Amino acid sequence: MELKRLPRNRRVLIFSMLMPAVLLLVFGGLNKGQDLNGVDASAYIMVSLGVFGSMTSVMGRGGSIAVERGIGWNRQLRLTPLRPSRYVAIKVATSLLMAVPPLVVVYLIGALALGVHLSAATWLLVFVGSWLGALPFAALGVVIGYIATPDSVQQISALLYMLLAAFGGLWVPVEVMPRLMRDIAEFTPAYWVGQLARNPLFHGSLDPRALLVLLAWAVGLGAIALRRFRADTARA
Repeated sequence: MELKRLPRNRRVLIFSMLMPAVLLLVFGGLNKGQDLNGVDASAYIMVSLGVFGSMTSVMGRGGSIAVERGIGWNRQLRLTPLRPSRYVAIKVATSLLMAVPPLVVVYLIGALALGVHLSAATWLLVFVGSWLGALPFAALGVVIGYIATPDSVQQISALLYMLLAAFGGLWVPVEVMPRLMRDIAEFTPAYWVGQLARNPLFHGSLDPRALLVLLAWAVGLGAIALRRFRADTARA
């Protein structure tokens, strides 16, 4: 049932593919042939914007959750044997599927339009890191869906992913940020998913520290999502 609902989020999905694609063509094109700490700048920008697109897409899932709450879906859930933890896990897991299309679109543009050349292993690691890194944002989307109203959920999600992208180093390379912004960036999950996804460009592997930090964020946000679901269902 959850998989059937995914196509209903086509507006969010289209935006999450279109915006990073346009940004990549502009900024990736302007920096084509440039070098950033020994890495092709276009590849660096491509990976960062792929992360931004996947983050935008999975967080947008909160909109459908807010709508479900608005029509009384939670009242129906109380009559089923479905455990709250299983329900939240299903929401998060299906949200992760929405992270894939933006990544594919951005990578295709990077390879075909900007001439980004990576080894097969690096492409795979970049994709896996970007996709796994979407996990805490999928949980955050569920949290937003259980806090916001159907009228405000998109605005709240948009504000959050814009702030996370700006302060997490997805729009401007962390390496060129002022020291204060770099310090702030390290407190955001967006910074760590960027580190996880870009690390294969520099070192040919995923960053285990970034993976652990993101897992901690996912567990924490998942616990908040579960608590909000239980509270919301109890009131329904």
